[in-house]
Amino acid sequence: MMPMPVKHDENERGAVLLTTLLLLAVIAAITVAIVDDIRFSIRRTASVQSAEQLSWYQRGAESFGSAWLESQITDTQTELSQFINAGEPVIFPIDQGMLAFELQDGGNCYNVNVLAVTKNKNIALKKFASFLNLLEIDSLDAHSIGASIQDWVDADGIPTSGGAEGMSYANLKPAYHAANTLMVDISELREVQGIDEITYQNLLPFVCARPTLKQSRVNLNTLTLEQAPLLAITLGGRDGVLAAQTIIEQRPLEGYASVNVVWKMDVIQDLDLKGEGKEMLRTTTDLVKLIIRTQLDTQTRTRLVFYKLSDSTGVKLVSRRPI
Repeated sequence: MMPMPVKHDENERGAVLLTTLLLLAVIAAITVAIVDDIRFSIRRTASVQSAEQLSWYQRGAESFGSAWLESQITDTQTELSQFINAGEPVIFPIDQGMLAFELQDGGNCYNVNVLAVTKNKNIALKKFASFLNLLEIDSLDAHSIGASIQDWVDADGIPTSGGAEGMSYANLKPAYHAANTLMVDISELREVQGIDEITYQNLLPFVCARPTLKQSRVNLNTLTLEQAPLLAITLGGRDGVLAAQTIIEQRPLEGYASVNVVWKMDVIQDLDLKGEGKEMLRTTTDLVKLIIRTQLDTQTRTRLVFYKLSDSTGVKLVSRRPI
């Protein structure tokens, strides 16, 4: 007897077709997800490799900078001063990127930590306020800013008139305390009461936080015209502005041979300083700020490195940090 043909329900066929299509859709979705994950893993691996390569480039740049600075420890530092005065970064091309060096004189700044002196605190505050006046900050704000910085860096908890000690910060949200010790980095200024972002950015090119109660000696051979207030405050304040600008503008290409050469200039003699402030001037530097910018593919890193220069110990790394 012949077998009877099996008849398939049309609904059954539709269900099978629908199931097959759903399976194909799921498989396609899984495939896309896997491919995307692979692509992400590849990009992440490449990014990690680039970051590691950037790190090695920056280490190499530090070594190169240190070796070059070692050759610049001379009596006159003529080449170093000219390099700093150029004010332009030196750029080296690398595979798929570039490496840029920029040198600045790390000593041309007003050290805010001098406000922590235990003797003659009022004199230190008055001089700093006078310096702020030269930066076009009015007298009332200059005194308030100076007093607040002094309260931040001095060891006592007694507020200076117009300043801010512990209770001033304890009432803030979130609350914190005045450091009552020397600033480690000038970025601490942003935490001091009365210094907003605009004031901080205006002060930043002129101030620093060095680990000493002594004022920085400014380098006559690397000061820019914009930094004239740093020289003017040494030459008597407001009366010394014109003299400071003249000294910088008339500086020979090879730099001044000595402080004595500058001290004999007519603009200095007219101020009748009787030698006051002369010890705060120099024609060489002992602290160099090196800015290293590294770009590789789409990644960029910038590092700030400070080097101490000494005839006896050579080049010594002081600090490094990303910026």
